[in-house]
Amino acid sequence: MSLVCGISGNVPDEPVISPASGTVFEKRLIEKHLDDNDTDPVNGESLAKDQLIAVNASKIVRPRAPTAASIPTMLKMFQDEWDSTMLETFKLRQHVNTVRQELTHALYQHDAACRVIARLTRERDEARHALATMQPAQAVAAPQHADSGGMDVEVAAPAEAEDGMTDEVIAKLTKTAKTLSKQRKKRSKPAELATADQIKQMAQSKSQTGLHGSSAQITSMSLGNVTNGLLLTGGSDKKAVLFDTDAEKVIATMTGHKKKVTDVALHPSADVALTCSNDATVKVWTASAGAELQSVATHSADVTGISLHPTGDYFVSASSDRHWGFHSVETGQTLAYYTDESVTSGLTCAQVHPDGMIFATGTADNMVHVWDIKEQKKLTTFNDHSAPVTSVTFSENGYYMATASSDALIKLYDLRKIDNFHTIEMEAGNKINSISFDHSGSYLMAGGNDIRVYASKTWEHLKTLDSHKKAVTSVAFGQHAQSIFSTSADRSLKQYTF
Repeated sequence: MSLVCGISGNVPDEPVISPASGTVFEKRLIEKHLDDNDTDPVNGESLAKDQLIAVNASKIVRPRAPTAASIPTMLKMFQDEWDSTMLETFKLRQHVNTVRQELTHALYQHDAACRVIARLTRERDEARHALATMQPAQAVAAPQHADSGGMDVEVAAPAEAEDGMTDEVIAKLTKTAKTLSKQRKKRSKPAELATADQIKQMAQSKSQTGLHGSSAQITSMSLGNVTNGLLLTGGSDKKAVLFDTDAEKVIATMTGHKKKVTDVALHPSADVALTCSNDATVKVWTASAGAELQSVATHSADVTGISLHPTGDYFVSASSDRHWGFHSVETGQTLAYYTDESVTSGLTCAQVHPDGMIFATGTADNMVHVWDIKEQKKLTTFNDHSAPVTSVTFSENGYYMATASSDALIKLYDLRKIDNFHTIEMEAGNKINSISFDHSGSYLMAGGNDIRVYASKTWEHLKTLDSHKKAVTSVAFGQHAQSIFSTSADRSLKQYTF
């Protein structure tokens, strides 16, 4: 039986066998291939020259070195050309097969996408029709309650959500998004913005303890309007505190939750504060008086995050019951209460995009979901983390999203390309609890075992602040990034300046 080279298809003069694929090759051809690729041309496995196994065969006695114009020289030249042609033909054959496979996969994806678009369009039209005719929504499956005796419980959309996302609400959201987007294009960085060198010089200037008693931890913090010095904190003592950082005094204490406060939001232009708790409620307060205005009990489990909408009239809540809610600040009415069948774990945090048309939530099973508020649909999911997501934030220009988790990673995404373009990796065990961009989008700050500040675009590490004795629970930039505020499990609120 004759041997045939796996590249040229001819009987080899010096046959060798590849141990990677068991194929016979002409020695000079396979060695030329290995000079460029270091892989077996048949199955792509790693292969080195010294692994080739020579096959015993009759050796051809070659003539002595001819002159440049001799027939043997010309034959050698033709042989080299033939070898090059065979190698190139073999590579082209492999490339054609690869392109065919990619084209087949692309056609399959296109067909699948068309089917999904058709289904979503049909569901959207049905939802609009139901809303227009005021038909009640179908019951939404909720997690089992602790007191349900193991029975499956179904919870219908709350009564206050029956009006839903009316045309008036949608028009307000759309108008706000267009206005903010237009203003953002004309906005430039303020001259007062702190420089990178000033950030590097920051140090603790103020520290306040006892806002939530002598033993309660501060779990969350919000700066509403960075120009008035007011700051809202939530604590494990079930209370929220409005604090004047300039006068260093408590303005009001909000009492009413039955379990610890998990997140807070201070309205930037109205005397309103929002708080959420493990008691499954969100409360709306008159901030300066500490008086409760509304209590939203839509969720069936811990409410883990809230975020105020740019209109100032609505807010989003996220819960470990896997649902998110969209509510009115003025009335407490729930306009939307939704989840997706692909969401299999509780939501851990929420943040509304600066334009107000979308928002992002993190989950306990390491996912980040981006949602469309108007259509009440999940737009995309990122699964780049390997631990529960603890915080999400958007840059002021709306192009970038940052996410943090217990895996000591910060992921940066370009929302225009739906791409994770950069990752900031901290040392193992550094659970990041809070991340925040400054208002100009020039700096990103992360709070975990300590506080770290990074320059946007280059993502250079500018400063580490480690004055807290326990884990940092929340961080925020002051006006023009000239100050930094942080809260911690060590019960303290700190301010840093340069």
